Amino acid sequence: SGTCLALTPFSDNFNATALKTTRWALKNYAKGKLAPAEGKMNFTVSGPTGDDFSTLELKNNRPGYNENWEVILDVANTSGQGYRVGTGLLIYNAADYGDQVNLEFNGKGNNAGFAVVGITNDQDNPQEDIRVNPNITKGSLRISFDKATKFFTFSYDATGSADGFKWVKIGTFSTTGIGGDRRGNWNMNPSGGSFGIQLFGFSDGRSVASGNVSFDNFKLKALP
Repeated sequence: SGTCLALTPFSDNFNATALKTTRWALKNYAKGKLAPAEGKMNFTVSGPTGDDFSTLELKNNRPGYNENWEVILDVANTSGQGYRVGTGLLIYNAADYGDQVNLEFNGKGNNAGFAVVGITNDQDNPQEDIRVNPNITKGSLRISFDKATKFFTFSYDATGSADGFKWVKIGTFSTTGIGGDRRGNWNMNPSGGSFGIQLFGFSDGRSVASGNVSFDNFKLKALP
C-alpha cells in the first residue's frame, strides 16, 4: 500500500457478486463473516464465540497527514443488540496500528446509536467514548480529516445517502494530543504520514442473522 499525497477518489457500491480483491483485503475472525449480498456487504455470526469480527481494508488508497479528505459509508443495523453488535469505519496511523479511531453504528434501542472510540498506543478509556443515539436502524457515517488542525471530525446522517446528506456532528479527535473533544499524540510523520482505512462488523457474543447488519456505498475523496 502506498502513501497518496494527491488522493485519488475511490468508491464502491458493493454491487458485484464477488469482492474486488485488487482493492480490498478481507479478514474474518472466529465466527464473524463479511460477504457481498444483495448489493451490499453483509455481516453475519453463526455460533458466536464472544469475539467475532471481520475487517475489510482498502489496499491502495492511503490518505495523507497533509491532506484534507473524507470517507463516507452507509450503514444498517437491525440486530437490536445495542453496543454488542455493530458496523462502521476504522482509521489508523499507517505507521502504528495501535493508533486508531473508530466510528461505529449499533442500531436502535438502549445502549445503541453511534459511538466514537479513540485509541492511542493501544490504550482507550471507554468512559470517554463519545455516543449519540438518534434511535435509527440505518444511516450514514462520515469521518473527515483537516490537515491544518490535524483533527478528525465524526458525523452522521440519520436518513442515509438517498436523499442527500444532512450531517450532524458527533465530535472531534486530535492526533497531536492538543485540543479536540478526544485526543492522543500519534507522533505522525509531519512530512509523509498517512492513514489506513478499514470497514468492519463485530459481535460480542451475539448471533447476527443475514440481513441484520450491513454497509454500502463507500466513498473516499479529497476535500479543498
